[in-house]
Amino acid sequence: MAAPVDTTTVPLTEIASVHADPDVESFVRIDSPVHYRLRPTTPGRLASATWDRSHNPPRATSGHIVLDYPVTDGIVVVEGLYAVTDGMRSAIEAAGLTGVEFGPVAVTRAPHMVDMRELPRLHTLVLTGRACRDDVAPWRCESLALSLRAARTVWGVDAALLPRTTVLDVIGLPD
Repeated sequence: MAAPVDTTTVPLTEIASVHADPDVESFVRIDSPVHYRLRPTTPGRLASATWDRSHNPPRATSGHIVLDYPVTDGIVVVEGLYAVTDGMRSAIEAAGLTGVEFGPVAVTRAPHMVDMRELPRLHTLVLTGRACRDDVAPWRCESLALSLRAARTVWGVDAALLPRTTVLDVIGLPD
């Protein structure tokens, strides 16, 4: 049986200021929380998806999203399908983050959506990792568990995701 997991919400203003200051980089590595929970926005609904049910929880490998609202974040989630923008995908690949692959996703605009901005190109973020073992993994209720390295990568591409991030304090997780 897995040990109890405690998730604690901690203001990230201190972490954000430390993250922005390269002079305290060594301090961050030593004294920072190790894992974070990111709750991406949900800008639409899932029209269809292909699921790999050999994983628990099942993971979306591709899909079709109908947007009700413009995508303003680098990572979004729609009914269990995580999607990332081109910029976020490039940053994740460049950082060599573990626990993810990429798949296709089709995006269409809902008929009532009046925002006429161009729709961003999105990619399915296929979650292959395990929470607190890999850099990126699924966590409860449409959120992601991120390592410090993954959190920094995500915040570096899209600082707007910082307020949707909390410290994930894992107590007694077995190796």
